[in-house]
Amino acid sequence: MKKILIAILLLMSNVIILQAQKLTVDKVYKSYMRNSGTIMENNQTKGYFFLYQSDKIDRNTNEYTLQILDQNLNKVKDIKFEDSKKLSLLESSYNGSTIGFLFKNEDSKTLDFKVYDLSGKLKYVYTRDYDRRTEDLMKRYEMMQTDESTNQNVFDMGEDGYATVLPLRDGKLRTYEVDYFSSGQKKQWAYVPDDDEEKYASAEFLGNSDSLIFLQVMKKNRAMSSDVSAHLVGINFITKKKQFDLNFDNDKFKFVATNLLPIKGTNKFMVMGSYFNPDDNVIKDFSKGLAVYVMDTKGTSITKTYNSWAEDFAKFLPVNSKGKLENIGYLFIHNMLQTPEGKMYVVSEGYKRQANAAGIAFNVLMAAGGGVGTTGNTKMVVTDMVIMELNDKFKLTKATVYDKTDNTASTLGDLVSQHAMAVYMDAMGAFDYAFTTGEPDNSNFSICYNDYEKSSDFKGKTFNSIHFNGSKFTTDKIELKSKATIMKIFPAKAGSIMIMEYFKKDKKLSERDNCR
Repeated sequence: MKKILIAILLLMSNVIILQAQKLTVDKVYKSYMRNSGTIMENNQTKGYFFLYQSDKIDRNTNEYTLQILDQNLNKVKDIKFEDSKKLSLLESSYNGSTIGFLFKNEDSKTLDFKVYDLSGKLKYVYTRDYDRRTEDLMKRYEMMQTDESTNQNVFDMGEDGYATVLPLRDGKLRTYEVDYFSSGQKKQWAYVPDDDEEKYASAEFLGNSDSLIFLQVMKKNRAMSSDVSAHLVGINFITKKKQFDLNFDNDKFKFVATNLLPIKGTNKFMVMGSYFNPDDNVIKDFSKGLAVYVMDTKGTSITKTYNSWAEDFAKFLPVNSKGKLENIGYLFIHNMLQTPEGKMYVVSEGYKRQANAAGIAFNVLMAAGGGVGTTGNTKMVVTDMVIMELNDKFKLTKATVYDKTDNTASTLGDLVSQHAMAVYMDAMGAFDYAFTTGEPDNSNFSICYNDYEKSSDFKGKTFNSIHFNGSKFTTDKIELKSKATIMKIFPAKAGSIMIMEYFKKDKKLSERDNCR
């Protein structure tokens, strides 16, 4: 099998080939694009890593290869190892100095977390059993074995190491477990909630500081209850204890955190999320808008800033009081960027539920024949990019819509609320947003996303950038002409992107010319 990686220079006004740097690897039997990633340092690309099945040793054993490249696509190291054919890579992550891989080994019934340094040396192996409590998680991974899916449970914590947030099921009880793996020394621990309030709870990783892991935890008092309480939880990975558990139900507004950003050089962090009326159900009801809380690591709120749909957003976007934008839907927040001047830019993408004509027709046909339709009457659609600008007080000062083609993300729109569907869509890689890259201080940056164009001049996929040069935004795109089964684009060295293509039928990745 061949791997051809091409670096492309992305200019603000046009696109040209800067350098075609090729790397060929033979006999790759199986590889998921999500088992690859970018090695970053101070927000700059320094290289790439790829893990794939490289050979079949016998009926029970496979050979696997971890390949590490520098930013110019030169090989740094190939690490080959043999293991059970029932070994599967679930997720991978890079934390600035090491690469972590979470494996499932069906023979030993273990989850193995392996930490490699950038020279390819295996530093640590952490092992824990998986049992009936993690059965739901194992089934989820089986469903998610696609190239589009993204990490759900493994997160880098910078030089401190890695964390996993795993859902647990024990009979009717639903809770979670946080595992910490140090990359600096052989150290591992696990946190499992032990209070009655978290017998029915789910957790999402929001970020970390130099001592805390931040989680958004949704709790309820019984399995089938729709009365959900949102909590911001801080777990100290040094003391191995919960440091705070904040329930905003008794505040002026209920608050559900979705994004978190530590403030460099301080013990403070910013958290963005949706806010609701005190009597609202945060799962079923519509939010009043977006809020930004500045807090310290003790869990104390320092400032709270609210931007309502009806008043603040309506000045810049056609939006109703329920937070739905005309032709765009609702907003999913991908990233927050704070510039040296204190301004914040929020990268978001629209999504909405709309009628599924094909699903309705199929369900009508099934009903006429006495059957039951299995396709949704509605579907979830990803719409436009929206970039929001907040001042140093976190009040909305501007919002700009960047049009793109609507993309069907899921045909399961009937099942749950659109907000829960957005979280699911993000985990499955259904949004078009790709990544943001730029200077370490965000003095300039590029927001990159995929799109599909259908015009008289071109029909096919495009890769787009919204570039901020410190004073204004410009846009650019390249046309992606390819018959590849799967294509993945990575950030690269300054002014560049790297494209990897996979041709599943031929079991190879091959070169194509992007020059225009």
